[in-house]
Amino acid sequence: MAPADRGSAGLRLTLEAIVDAAIAVADRDGIGALSMRRIADDLGVGAMSLYRHVDDKDALLQEMSEEIGRRFPYPVTDTRPWTWRERVQVVVDIDWELYQRHPWVVLAYSSPRHSFGDESLRCLDWFAAGFLDLGVDLVEATGMALTVWSHVHGVALVAVSDDLLRAEKPSEGPDGLADLIGGRSKDLAPHLSALSQTTAAARLVDPRARLDDGIAYLCDGFEARGHANGD
Repeated sequence: MAPADRGSAGLRLTLEAIVDAAIAVADRDGIGALSMRRIADDLGVGAMSLYRHVDDKDALLQEMSEEIGRRFPYPVTDTRPWTWRERVQVVVDIDWELYQRHPWVVLAYSSPRHSFGDESLRCLDWFAAGFLDLGVDLVEATGMALTVWSHVHGVALVAVSDDLLRAEKPSEGPDGLADLIGGRSKDLAPHLSALSQTTAAARLVDPRARLDDGIAYLCDGFEARGHANGD
């Protein structure tokens, strides 16, 4: 074994070790800090030794995305009779936790090249199959599953955007909607200013509450679509 293939702890360099180190860098410093040199330094190896295991940074990002999917699996092997709404709730909970713990994945999953690997396709297969119970065809069922994924992804992007955009923790700044709901901004939105008069409006600036409300709207629409197909 050449010295360049051993890390600082004397362990054999493997693709798994490289992916783990890359995920640690992205989690700690953001995807913008990811580089083959940075990962090699963290592993205590020469940068060229990484290329024996992964072609380039883009290929590494695909491996990272796949590994994150494996760390947050859907219950695809659970044979219980899941209803489609139960599947939706499982997916929302798992994906939300994934994005909270690994914010950089929001950017990685924005690319189809990184979001539709083998693990993702297995999850999509399980998820879309649930919607078939609504009486829709496979195209519509898959579209419903993808719509849920897109909604979770979109709300997660808003929730983690400050951390993604700035290397340092963001300073406290104005939030126009929060100010309006708090009764501190009325002139520009005379209709929305009435939101300050109800405590329920706080849900509008709570990302998880907004996610759950949006999923409820989508599920009602899915159900109505199923009824329409059954008529």
